[in-house]
Amino acid sequence: MTLIASDRLLLRPVGEADHPLILGWQNDPEVAWWMDYERTFALEDIRQSEARAKVEGHAFLIEAGGRPIGRIGLNQHRERDRVCSLYVFIGERSAWGKGYGPEAIVAMLGWGFANLDLHLVELWGLTENERAFRAYERVGMRRDGTLRERSYKSDDRHHDRTIMSITRDEFAKRHPNALRHKG
Repeated sequence: MTLIASDRLLLRPVGEADHPLILGWQNDPEVAWWMDYERTFALEDIRQSEARAKVEGHAFLIEAGGRPIGRIGLNQHRERDRVCSLYVFIGERSAWGKGYGPEAIVAMLGWGFANLDLHLVELWGLTENERAFRAYERVGMRRDGTLRERSYKSDDRHHDRTIMSITRDEFAKRHPNALRHKG
């Protein structure tokens, strides 16, 4: 079982007992809006999604002080290009604004670059989510571009998505000690 630790966080594999908690987070209206979820989830949706996440990538629960606060993972691995996608959210509202997101991202990227022979990790988010993009930039990610009007939302508008990425070399320069998460 892979465990990834940082100063304040533990990233651990998702267990079935975590599914109800993830269900609550993903159905939180604000989390759902920024994560661009299309609909409300049922517990069976979470079970299927987590089973798929284990097969298609590397899915983790974020814990702070022994308490689950969010989800993070790498997926959509393109081996030839040595590229994959990052996803992350802090679902516990009481944990928002405490720097847990960037800390979890550094731990996840350090592990991913050290163990998966990655060249680049990318992510996308709704362009209006400036709070998230500031967090990604603190980690060292750069804005690559904007995909215009890619998400149709409940406000009856199309919203842009912004793509960001970081290479292994960029990450290593900014976080040289984070690449130690071998295993």
